[in-house]
Amino acid sequence: MKRARLLRFVRDRRGASLVEFSLIAPLLILLMCGMAEFANGMRQYHVMQKGVRDAARYVARVQMTGCTLPGTAITNAQNLALTGRTSGGTNLLSTWTNPATVSVTVSTCFNNASETYRGRAEIPIIQVQANAPYVDLGLLDVIGVAPINLQVTHRQIWIGA
Repeated sequence: MKRARLLRFVRDRRGASLVEFSLIAPLLILLMCGMAEFANGMRQYHVMQKGVRDAARYVARVQMTGCTLPGTAITNAQNLALTGRTSGGTNLLSTWTNPATVSVTVSTCFNNASETYRGRAEIPIIQVQANAPYVDLGLLDVIGVAPINLQVTHRQIWIGA
């Protein structure tokens, strides 16, 4: 009798799907959370990249003397990168609020004395760079990954006003 009962138990397939799903479910949940974390990181990076690009394009149109940027242009570019407006306002990312994290510089001043290109004897190349901490959804803390810092850079040739 015991042997027949054991054979019946071994052949019984009811509940096999539940056992298989319970083994695979943690992996599926981890994969789903990983995709959400990656999408969140890409969104934050894209917002920063767009802000930095807009700031560099703005500065590329500002009237300059030689290769020196006016202070108001730097402030306006920082505001533009952070808020989407030169006058300031609500930040595009709630965690990216410090204007000091956005640097606006003339990375090089191309010597055009031989007039290879039309325009001035010196052509400034504007560089806007930004750093901000990535704010994760919680998965990175769970798996033990150290905090990530997002860094974005854009260079733009000065085209004048």
